[in-house]
Amino acid sequence: MKFYGPGEKILDLVSSIPEERQTDLKKLGLNERQIEALRLMVNEGKRITNKIYRNIFKVTNKTAATDLNHLVQKDMALIQGKGRNVVYLAR
Repeated sequence: MKFYGPGEKILDLVSSIPEERQTDLKKLGLNERQIEALRLMVNEGKRITNKIYRNIFKVTNKTAATDLNHLVQKDMALIQGKGRNVVYLAR
């Protein structure tokens, strides 16, 4: 999935981008944490683990797992690795 905007940057709001090329992440059911995690993955090339997510957003293990798995279910992130070595990447 691609997020269109100036320089392919997610969440950049420019009035000249046609509406059909904009993606409203909140309408897709994402919360602020998930949107920020996607921004980090897409714009900064970050690889996010459950532990990194918990540290950034000060949430529980369960909340981090739920948020990250929701991104995978929405086809916005990929899972790489298994078990404790799982890393989430932007799709």
